[in-house]
Order: sequence, then C-alpha cells, then structure tokens
Amino acid sequence: MGVRSDVAVALKKNVWDGLSEESRSTLTEWFHEPESTTKEGHVLLHNEHIKWYHDSHKDLRDFYSELLYNFDDEDYLIVKACHDYPETTNGDLGEWHDNPWNIYKSVSVSIQWDG
Repeated sequence: MGVRSDVAVALKKNVWDGLSEESRSTLTEWFHEPESTTKEGHVLLHNEHIKWYHDSHKDLRDFYSELLYNFDDEDYLIVKACHDYPETTNGDLGEWHDNPWNIYKSVSVSIQWDG
C-alpha cells in the first residue's frame, strides 16, 4: 500500500554531467525502466505510480540535497503528481519552467460509472 505518484525529473546537461555517482545510482534505481528522453543533452526521467517519498528515503533526501546545494534551481525541475493529494506541491523542486518538454502538473477530476 502507500501513496503512489507520477514523477518527472528534468535536468539540464550541466546538472546531469555534474551529479555524483550516488545520485546517478539513485536515479537508476528509481527510474530503472523509465520513460526518458534527451534534448540537446538535457535529460528527462519519468515514471508512473511510484512511492516517491522524497523526505523519507535517504537516497532521495541526498539527491534533493545535492540539487539544492550544488546547482542553480533554474537548471532542474522535479514535478511530483500525486493522485491522492493532487493540489500539493510537496516533492516539487526547481525552477526550470522553460524546459524543452514543457513539464507541468495537470489536475483533473471526472465522474464515471458503469451502466
């Protein structure tokens, strides 16, 4: 059980190239079969329905800390879309809003029924 989220991590080339081996290993573990793309050397990692507890898992805490302390916040973007708490920005990080993939969180609600 637990809360599952869709997560996108967009990193400019300088961030991707400058990440520690530990953070690269963390990304490999969390995005082992991710939908990933590159554009002009920049990297997008995406995965759905994962337990992205960025404040509980040490490897994710370390990854967030490395981004915060070693890189400009306009050089990366993490967007966490949580189905249980769609309005939250908890877990989002960075300010690279003009990224080449135009990543953003989209929230919608619908009613469905059988019959």
